Amino acid sequence: MRAFLTGLMLAGITVGGQAQAQAQAIDDPQANVVEALVVSAKLPGPAWWRVSDGDTTIYVMGMPSMLPKGQAWDKTVLERRLDGAFALLTPPVWQAGLTDIPAMLRLRGSLKDDGAWTARAPALAARTQHAWTAVDKNDDGWRKWKPLFVALQLNGKANKQAQLQMSEPDRTIEKLARERRVKARPAAVHKAMPMLKSLVRENSEAAGLTCLSETLDAVEAGSAPARAAADAWAQGRVKEALAAPRSAERCELLLPGVSDLKRQLVDDEVGGLTDLLKTPGHAVAIFPLRALVAEGGVLDKLRAKGITVRTPGDG
Repeated sequence: MRAFLTGLMLAGITVGGQAQAQAQAIDDPQANVVEALVVSAKLPGPAWWRVSDGDTTIYVMGMPSMLPKGQAWDKTVLERRLDGAFALLTPPVWQAGLTDIPAMLRLRGSLKDDGAWTARAPALAARTQHAWTAVDKNDDGWRKWKPLFVALQLNGKANKQAQLQMSEPDRTIEKLARERRVKARPAAVHKAMPMLKSLVRENSEAAGLTCLSETLDAVEAGSAPARAAADAWAQGRVKEALAAPRSAERCELLLPGVSDLKRQLVDDEVGGLTDLLKTPGHAVAIFPLRALVAEGGVLDKLRAKGITVRTPGDG
């Protein structure tokens, strides 16, 4: 469901209207990081930050966007910190119910395209054909979709072929929490459909073509950069982990309102951590790595509130 909702979120903006010839400047609220927070881990395994007040400590792990299948990483620190934890705080989620399925299917259907854009961007179309054929036997399947949705599907197919999993390491962490009877809860819960419907009110073929171009750059570069970043994450080398490809995220940021949405998600995570500090004891939180250490990100905002934040270099 997460992948499907993400797919619709990325693609919904291409519905209807004329293409807008506009510069695709990206408002990226997480472009810059706080260097003082980008510290390699002293302990084995992925990097941890600590958020604390007088009687509560929250251990916060920065998460990658995906991991290669079978990626090894040291879980001993995680397991130790889950022992006795009163909660596992996870990122905000979007929820859709069974009654939303017809609307979601209609939304997806509206992403069909006549393929006329291929004549306006023949070089990009040729690259798309080559990349699609490499990951899908239906080598003409992409031609019936709008460019932004082509990019989304191509990215997903290439990741699947390269055995890069969006579900990890989240699934493993939540499994270990359940084994220790630590209840997981999201920092916030949002309804998916209002957000998706708002994205289909505008259109930009230019955004779709920009997204497709960046996706092709990433696909053509292969999985080596993502694997290198995942290996760095597993070893707690934060700076190198932050070098993970961001093409999918940059596609999101081309859509109107998504930059503000990302800022809202950071506020959700700050609020979730602040609420946890009201309970004595210790808890664990897992949030996207870049959102943690960005300027105006989760840890930066907590420090601005006067809350103590320790880096992975403190052990």
